[in-house]
Amino acid sequence: MEPLTTQKLLREASERLSAAGIDTPRLDAEVLLMHVLGLDRAGLYRQLSEPVAPAAVHRFLELVERRLRGEPVAYLTGHREFYGLDFIVTPAVLIPRPETEFLVSWAAERLRRQPASRVFVDVGTGCGAVAIALAYELGSGWPGLLVGSDLSLPALRVARLNRDRLTPRRVELVCGDLLEWCRGPIDFVTANLPYLRPEQVHRGLVYEPLHALFAAEGGFALYRRLLRQAAERLHPGAGMICEIDPSQRDLACETARQFFRGARIEILRDLAGRERYLAIEVLPSPRSRGA
Repeated sequence: MEPLTTQKLLREASERLSAAGIDTPRLDAEVLLMHVLGLDRAGLYRQLSEPVAPAAVHRFLELVERRLRGEPVAYLTGHREFYGLDFIVTPAVLIPRPETEFLVSWAAERLRRQPASRVFVDVGTGCGAVAIALAYELGSGWPGLLVGSDLSLPALRVARLNRDRLTPRRVELVCGDLLEWCRGPIDFVTANLPYLRPEQVHRGLVYEPLHALFAAEGGFALYRRLLRQAAERLHPGAGMICEIDPSQRDLACETARQFFRGARIEILRDLAGRERYLAIEVLPSPRSRGA
């Protein structure tokens, strides 16, 4: 029997994944084979005509079968890139999405603009993607405290692994329900909490932790609680940004205005033009501005 080459394996796997309706069949096949062979993309393409060892072929085909059943590539490889960093992911945590990177860049810009800021909290940190990427972006020279909090201990174990691998500075990890563990004051909050409705479930989501995806009250229950808690802990001049479902735009604004009277509240769009982010800036009081 003629040995299977890298090129032939990729072609056959891509065809099977495409026939099964996978959105990115060639990319998925490449990522899985790179993982099995321990190669980057350049190394993979350098050996397209080379035969692949039978054990590696068997392992690769096992992963392809799992991908055909809908299991996400990130769980199959145990890794996901976010903000240019390689994060460990497991089924205990939500897979970081590209749109969530905006939370990092928006927060970093404002924290740099406010050198007096000292306390940042990423609520529902999961694998630690936002807090760790922000620590990487700000570098060791930023003088404040960075905290990632989550109610899930298994998620925090993954976040600890990523923190110890990736951060140039310390990120504290806290097990707690939203901001109930924190007395404040806080300078900045980011959050990507569960915001989906049960009817929004689809094939790819069933492998991810459901408690990290879905919330009551049309997906907004946790954000309602968080906004109330944050309003009690954010001081004048502080800020907050949350990733929401675009359908929650009006509800998010209405709820934020209820708790943050006089704050600057806006909805920002993601790169696809969807109304994805609720941004709040707590304005200094007239007395503090005049001081």
